[in-house]
Amino acid sequence: MRVVTKFKIDALEIIKIYTGKSLTITVEIFTVPEGYKSFATNSYECHDSLTGIGFHKGKKESVKLAINDLRHLMAEYEEE
Repeated sequence: MRVVTKFKIDALEIIKIYTGKSLTITVEIFTVPEGYKSFATNSYECHDSLTGIGFHKGKKESVKLAINDLRHLMAEYEEE
């Protein structure tokens, strides 16, 4: 797995996580007064409408929550 920061300005950071299985997870991290708000999407076309959301005082926890939410949504999508 490889993590690359693609874009960073004052209130927004975009990172890409390459898993090596043709899956790329893109996380947009916003700085808000209460901490960080993160939105995670992935590169699979069948999951293009799925967005994981994470909100936490810490940036790493916010990203983890968003990715875990996305993974949960992907698992639900597969069950349908």
